[in-house]
Amino acid sequence: MNITANSLAIRIADWITGRHRPEAGDVTLDRRRIYILPTAPGLAFGVVTLILLVGSINYMLQLGYLLTFLVASMAVVGMHNTHSNLAQIILRGAKVEPIYAGDVAAFEITVTNPTTVDRFALRFSFAPVSEPSHFFSRAARDSERPIITVEVPARGLRNVSVLLPAPIRGRLPAPRLTLETRYPFGLWRAWAYLTPALTAMVYPAPEYDAPPLPVTGAGDGETIGMASSGDDFAGVRPYQPGDAHKMIAWKLAARSDELSVKQFESAAGGELMLDYDALPEVLGIEGRLSRMTRWVLDADASHMRYGLKLPDAMIFLGQGTAHREHCLTALALCIG
Repeated sequence: MNITANSLAIRIADWITGRHRPEAGDVTLDRRRIYILPTAPGLAFGVVTLILLVGSINYMLQLGYLLTFLVASMAVVGMHNTHSNLAQIILRGAKVEPIYAGDVAAFEITVTNPTTVDRFALRFSFAPVSEPSHFFSRAARDSERPIITVEVPARGLRNVSVLLPAPIRGRLPAPRLTLETRYPFGLWRAWAYLTPALTAMVYPAPEYDAPPLPVTGAGDGETIGMASSGDDFAGVRPYQPGDAHKMIAWKLAARSDELSVKQFESAAGGELMLDYDALPEVLGIEGRLSRMTRWVLDADASHMRYGLKLPDAMIFLGQGTAHREHCLTALALCIG
């Protein structure tokens, strides 16, 4: 009996969530997309109301009838307000920035309230990716999900960043997003689903204690470049995501609100080709990609021309922000 009931609940949940594939553009929450059920306090409230009704009938209490129908009408009005708190809201997947493995991706959702009524206590969260959709086991997992609560004024707009951990490299598509509210009394829970058409690119985590850039004779001759390690201190530059913590100028950071990274002068070629197969096999696939990620960041900071030789891709020499993003994307998607 329990197995059958649980299987039925899973099928119901899959039917509900399966109706909403990844959607781009504006999505309006009409009545067909909003679901509502009583919360645990709401069920307890209903039981107490039923007890009041039975007691009033048994003892013919006129004031008991008055109290019973008063609290029941409050529950009905609360149900209407809870549902209306989501109705006609417009959602749109805005953007997500690339990150490194181990960081947290921030999927930005634009919430628009076209009505003349303020919206309160709107809660956004992603459904767990690694677990099946159990319709009736949601409460046990609520505490494990990062939940963002916002308010949207009448005829207003709010950008909401919903967080999702990214433990491994590669593409990270946005999972099913749940928007819910229990306003105003907490007796009812209204919710709607949206799967934003957003995909985060997760780069390999840069190696924390990587060796300096390999020396190469490529280019027109040997030049003096800027690197993250060397013999002669040459100054500092602004901190970039992925820079090793050991290279941060902590004494300078203590006197300033901005982080800076130490740079050194080192003799290196003007061009550098980073070869995946030249790295030690003992590092493994992820170790090699992690080291190459660090070297790409160091080469970019040194204003060098660099390229990549990967098992499944070849990127020719180049430089600049677009070239760096191209290289990091190739590392993120490398099959190895």
